[in-house]
Amino acid sequence: MVEQALMNTIMGISIVFSMLALISVLIYCFRIIPYLTERFTKKEPQQQKTEQFIDIRLLVPEPTEDERQLVAVIAAAIAASEGISTDDFIVRSIRRRY
Repeated sequence: MVEQALMNTIMGISIVFSMLALISVLIYCFRIIPYLTERFTKKEPQQQKTEQFIDIRLLVPEPTEDERQLVAVIAAAIAASEGISTDDFIVRSIRRRY
């Protein structure tokens, strides 16, 4: 009777530790999976990127009166939402998102 209980205990503990080892191996595989998928997915050969430096100042025209009014309206909206004066900050650039 004691021998049977001892065998059940040893069998239970061995199953628990083997499952813990299996789970730890599975978690470790999550680190490897992105490398494997990147390796086996077919990618088109990338062309060599040539670095081109363009003077941005040449591409950006001088702000017109409409753009200056837009900057003033945006600055006023920011000042009103923050509860501060427009003298407390400077609008350096506004980017449009499409």
